[in-house]
Amino acid sequence: MQVPVIIQAEGEDLYSAEPLGKSELRVEAVSEAEALRKLTSSLKEWLESAKLIQLDISMDSEARPNPWLDTCGRSADDPDFDDYVAEIEQARAADDLG
Repeated sequence: MQVPVIIQAEGEDLYSAEPLGKSELRVEAVSEAEALRKLTSSLKEWLESAKLIQLDISMDSEARPNPWLDTCGRSADDPDFDDYVAEIEQARAADDLG
């Protein structure tokens, strides 16, 4: 298993390491290597005491309609839409050259 970790110097001879999204597992040590060893140990202990499950959530589409669907296709009949897209493409091309 790979876990993204943020490691940084906090001061002279002080480093912190924490897994992304789990700040409560943050550790501190006198070196990067020691901080990573401590974090590995903490992560293993935490993972051994927890379960990873998938949770299915069904949404009643009639009770809560998707607001994004109201905007889909609203530009289909816009006579200026093709010109708008062309302007965006020109601007992107100009940014790529600059």
